[in-house]
Amino acid sequence: MKLVGRKIMQAQFESTSGGDGKTVFVLTDNPSLYGDTLSRGGHDPAFVNDVGALVSQLAQERVAGMVLEIDKVMKGKRRERDRLFNLASRFPVLRTRANARNGHVTYLDPPAAFFCNLKASQGKWERSHERREVELACRLSREEDPSMAVPCQGTIFDISPGGCRVCTEKALEGEPFLHICLTGFGCQRPIYSSVRWTRPSEDETGRVCLGLLFIDLEERQMEALAGL
Repeated sequence: MKLVGRKIMQAQFESTSGGDGKTVFVLTDNPSLYGDTLSRGGHDPAFVNDVGALVSQLAQERVAGMVLEIDKVMKGKRRERDRLFNLASRFPVLRTRANARNGHVTYLDPPAAFFCNLKASQGKWERSHERREVELACRLSREEDPSMAVPCQGTIFDISPGGCRVCTEKALEGEPFLHICLTGFGCQRPIYSSVRWTRPSEDETGRVCLGLLFIDLEERQMEALAGL
C-alpha cells in the first residue's frame, strides 16, 4: 500500500501494479477503509490523497483504472477536476463515498463491473448500471450556477445511477460540468455532473443532446434511481 500526496516526489512513488504493469489509482485520505476489497484482478491499488497529485500520476504511469471518492473530487480545484474527468474517459472508474467516522465505504458503482472492465479493452467495457428508458423533466445550469438561478429546461430519455442522456433546446457550449435537477423524479437536490459528449438530436427539433456522468450523487438519490 502506498499513499501518494502532492508533496511526495515521483522518485519516492512505488507503483503497485498488476501483471500487465498497470496501476489502479485510488483517490482517498483513508486507504485502510478499503481493506483488501480493491486487491483483485492482479492490480494492487496505489492510494493518492489529492486530485492534483492524482492527475500528475495519471500522466506518468500506466493506468488500469481509478477509484474516485466523490467528496475528495469535489474538494479539488476546478481545473484539476476538468483534467481528471478528461482522463477518466480513458479508464474504468469506480465512484465511492467514504465515511471515516463509521469506517464504511459506499460504492456508487458495482465493484464487480469495475474489475471486469479492468481486463477488457475500452470498446468492450460493460455498463456499470442498466440504463432505463424514461421521459423525465429536468433543469440544467452551468457549473458556476449551483443554485440554478438561470436554468434551462431539458428532458431525460434514459437514466441510471451512473448518468443520463438529456436533450435541451438551449446549447450549453464549452461546459465540461453542469448541474442537473430531476424535477420530474422527486430528487430536488442538483447533481453535479461531467459532460461526456454533446451532439445534435436525431430528430428535427433542433435540440442538443448531452451524455452526463453523475458525480456527487447522494445515497438516497442512488437508491431512488436504482429503483426505477
